[in-house]
Amino acid sequence: YTTGNFYKTEADALSAVNAVYSGMTSPYLYNQFMEVIQSQGTDDCEWGFGRNTSNTDKTALDKFTYDAGTNLFFQFWSNSYLVINRANAAVENIGAMTSISDEKKQRFQAEARFVRGLMYFNLVRLFGGVPLQLAPTTSLTNLAIKRATAEEVYAQIISDFQSGADHLPADYDAGNAGRATSGAAMAMLTKVYLTQKEYAKAAEEARKVMALGRYALWPSYQDVFLIANENKTESIFEVQFLSGSGNIPSSYAGYYRPSFDKRPGFGGNGDDPVTKNHYDAYPEGDLRRDVNVIKYPYTGDPKAPATIKNPYYVAKFKDPAALNVNDGGNNYYIVRYADVLLMFAEAQYLASPGSTEALEAFNQVRRRAYGLPLNTPSVKDLPGGLSAAAFQDSVLNERRLEFAFEGQRRFDLLRTGKLKQAVNAQDPTITVRESDNLFPIPSQEMDTNPLLEQNPGF
Repeated sequence: YTTGNFYKTEADALSAVNAVYSGMTSPYLYNQFMEVIQSQGTDDCEWGFGRNTSNTDKTALDKFTYDAGTNLFFQFWSNSYLVINRANAAVENIGAMTSISDEKKQRFQAEARFVRGLMYFNLVRLFGGVPLQLAPTTSLTNLAIKRATAEEVYAQIISDFQSGADHLPADYDAGNAGRATSGAAMAMLTKVYLTQKEYAKAAEEARKVMALGRYALWPSYQDVFLIANENKTESIFEVQFLSGSGNIPSSYAGYYRPSFDKRPGFGGNGDDPVTKNHYDAYPEGDLRRDVNVIKYPYTGDPKAPATIKNPYYVAKFKDPAALNVNDGGNNYYIVRYADVLLMFAEAQYLASPGSTEALEAFNQVRRRAYGLPLNTPSVKDLPGGLSAAAFQDSVLNERRLEFAFEGQRRFDLLRTGKLKQAVNAQDPTITVRESDNLFPIPSQEMDTNPLLEQNPGF
């Protein structure tokens, strides 16, 4: 296919948009590397302590010894721009089509822009201002583009998500479950405004999502992660995976399970080994701990090698029907309703300290963690009267436990300015510099694009 003989029918436009979605399933994005960045580069997971640390990239991220040549950053960067380029091609070429209705055209473009906004949102939070490319690459000339400012990138992200809020449907039929919706776009706008500390705007967007009445918490926390419950109830947007030959499976079922645990018939990779600091962060009675983390005994079956000091591993994303270490049917959450409730709570309380609405949104999430009725006050509720700073600290801790290993931790620590504090509380031997709040621009990009400027400290 070429651009000239494609983009003729609605099916062509749909295929172009599907290609944008499928780019997110790359192991260098949401099928592994996003989780490496979010967990191994924080206080939630750490290599060593009797484990194999031969993967130099992951160990460098884990110990904060990375540099611009660390290949993980280049793969994440280049695959993000691959998805962006697909989105740009879809937006531009679908916009020029005359064979489909304006309504369908706007929807397809809004879907592509939603994913583009998500890619830029990841890039700007990890690298700062990045090249802002909004047209498809059609030749190998004039490829050098300077970095836009972070403010310029955020403006485009907001524009892309706002397009989704305006032009995407509220839902789809079962065969199209998993596509971006207007609710997903509003939820992502909430996250953008919260990251920018525009708390009133964040609370307003979250309130819009809550008012839709389309989303609710599952009564039980463990129900959130059952494959049978994907794209339902609490789900707002998740990356789609399907196990089996000929599909795009998730690697997380085998990625997390250690090699000595051969249930159901094969050992895993044991990546993102969980810190004792994270395991101990769950209060007594918090049911999320055993959904999120598995602690292996030194005796019994399966047992961890005696050399492993802290035998904690990620328990989420289980697929009993997985065929091999790289086969799983588990989707990967980008945003779910519990996230909206906690974002609303944080934004509303910081905009209006003492807000009872904020407390109630927070406490609904906390009550579920203890298996309590969602809408009934309980002894586990966070009390009122907290300062804005104390409330935000409570939300940050709650988010750590609620969204463990769901691609949230590093972003939460960055936007609250607590990356160094959290990592050093877990392991004081790790040196975290101020410059580590941003990753280095990959050296491969620096070598090929003379207009790029490196981040300070690298």
